[in-house]
Amino acid sequence: MAIKIENLSKSYDGRQVFENLNMELTEGQITCIMAPSGKGKTTLLRILIGLEQADRGKVAGIEGKDISVVFQEDRLCENLNVLSNIRLVQKEKTEIREGLEAVGLLDCCHQPVRELSGGMKRRVAILRALYAKWDILFLDEPFKGLDKEMKERVIQFLKKSCEGKTVICITHEEKEAEALGAVIQYF
Repeated sequence: MAIKIENLSKSYDGRQVFENLNMELTEGQITCIMAPSGKGKTTLLRILIGLEQADRGKVAGIEGKDISVVFQEDRLCENLNVLSNIRLVQKEKTEIREGLEAVGLLDCCHQPVRELSGGMKRRVAILRALYAKWDILFLDEPFKGLDKEMKERVIQFLKKSCEGKTVICITHEEKEAEALGAVIQYF
């Protein structure tokens, strides 16, 4: 079943963020939702995952599904090390090792997260979300803070890890969407 967004509207303090938004997101693929900065992409994500309510309209196809999210802010446990942050979602060590190696974090897996650069924290957040139990993975600007080479590595790992799964990615970078092999939805 697809995720259906029907006539969705949202405003803050009288300022319309989006109005009568309609979109269908197919399961089993990576979909990138694209719009210019400030047009409500993150607000839409927050509505889809249940953190905010729309003023009008409805969303169908998410209820009862397990979700995992990479927010724009990394939301990590700063005092835990990299490995402990990822193990919070209970995956096997061998899988975690593969992921750490794929995204260039294996050498710092015992380092406290508070000592990492922004790009390294971003990769930890992505791995933790990937290794959680989920039916739908939501990514909000997931490559923010990554240099070109690391972005390419992470994109390749995401593509491999998410093949045939439902992923909704919020971005304003068309090149990222294309590199993911994503279906692009504009609004």
